[in-house]
Amino acid sequence: MPQPDPGPKTPSEIHPVTAALAPVLALPIIEMARFRRLMNYEGWEVDLPRMCTDTAYAHQCLATAHTSSDERLRRAALQLFAAYDRNNSVTPVLH
Repeated sequence: MPQPDPGPKTPSEIHPVTAALAPVLALPIIEMARFRRLMNYEGWEVDLPRMCTDTAYAHQCLATAHTSSDERLRRAALQLFAAYDRNNSVTPVLH
């Protein structure tokens, strides 16, 4: 009687792409903390650990910051967006 296949055992057997991790630049935690502080001044809560793992949430926070009248917050949001963009772009895009 044939034995059932036990299934994949390693990440590379599950999906070959998981065996090769993409290089990711570290997010600037000091700038992120400043961003959170500035957002709190505006009355908006920011979950920094979630911003590090959930890009959609991070982009939502950054977009919200762009609606602020505080130029420092808008500038901080642009700097963080550039940091996220560095990690998300596969190849450089020329405009």
